[in-house]
Amino acid sequence: MSSIPRFVGELRPQPPMLANAGTIEWSRFLDRPVITSTCFDCEAAVAGKTVLITGAAGSIGSALARRLMVSPADTLLLLDYSLPGLHAIQQEYSGRKGVSPGVRFLHVDILSQIELQDIFVEHRPQIVFHAAALKHLPALEHDPINALRVNALGTLRLLEFVDSAGVECLVNLSTDKAVNPTSVLGVSKRIAELLVLSMEFRETRLASLRLGNVLGSSGSVGEQFMRNLQNHQPVEITDAQASRYFITMEEAVSLLLSSLAGPDNSLLAPDMGGPRRITELADFLFREFQYVPPEKSLRFTRLRDGEKRSEQLTYAHEYLGAGPEPHLRRIFNSGISDLEEFAENLGGSWNWLLKGGQLD
Repeated sequence: MSSIPRFVGELRPQPPMLANAGTIEWSRFLDRPVITSTCFDCEAAVAGKTVLITGAAGSIGSALARRLMVSPADTLLLLDYSLPGLHAIQQEYSGRKGVSPGVRFLHVDILSQIELQDIFVEHRPQIVFHAAALKHLPALEHDPINALRVNALGTLRLLEFVDSAGVECLVNLSTDKAVNPTSVLGVSKRIAELLVLSMEFRETRLASLRLGNVLGSSGSVGEQFMRNLQNHQPVEITDAQASRYFITMEEAVSLLLSSLAGPDNSLLAPDMGGPRRITELADFLFREFQYVPPEKSLRFTRLRDGEKRSEQLTYAHEYLGAGPEPHLRRIFNSGISDLEEFAENLGGSWNWLLKGGQLD
């Protein structure tokens, strides 16, 4: 009889293992058709070319790298400041079989002007995907200088070389947090958007892609929820009414490749359907793992500094029109009305950022 309490305890719902994250079909959560088809021939767009990915060790950058490792590209240049992250991708690449593009792993700081120049001079990339960024909102609220240096100044550093090196197309990865930003992250990404829009290059096509929350990416709300479940901790939601636009990792990679078909200096946004509440995501994960949450398994805190209750895809003065693909819309009326004023305002700011935000 003494074993009965132990047996009853074993019947209680147990939190899922975090390893199950890789098996989640995030498409089942989305209240819209999954973006699967494309009219644009992505394979032909990269065939025989040298492709540079900045932020290649990040969640989206590494997913894009894996996709291109089985493409007809000639060479992949995988650039990141994280040495452990690059090593992990290198281990994956070395284990692949069959014909693959040649891959170079570049441990480089996106702010290093000399190292970037050497890469463009030596390797002459024809396509650039710019995914290098600091993206964790709460941490950046306490480190605004570093956010602006990496996300904004790092983008400018890259743009300094693409035209002279003969780059055909650069795609900058942006976020819906750049719309009416209330956070340091949003401000830094909006500046990066404006930099891309403001450039006038002879040969290089430039595009920025605004994405919502990428399900399963590092630091995403879904990953945080699963970590809490794994650690037997309550799932924390900042606000019961909070909602976000969501997209799968596979869709994000497909959209980045489709952005290569965009016109010059274009700002793009995918059709992600309507926003979903964060509470709906929590309910989905409970159902996905057949986990019956005990009392107080959900904890509502409050919106964090810089965080919105809901995101927007466009400013009030912007509007969506036809894009290069049916599932990829172009955002119009988002340019800079006075380029000279924009450049003048940024001029002093860049000098200040280069000094690390130190006052004289």
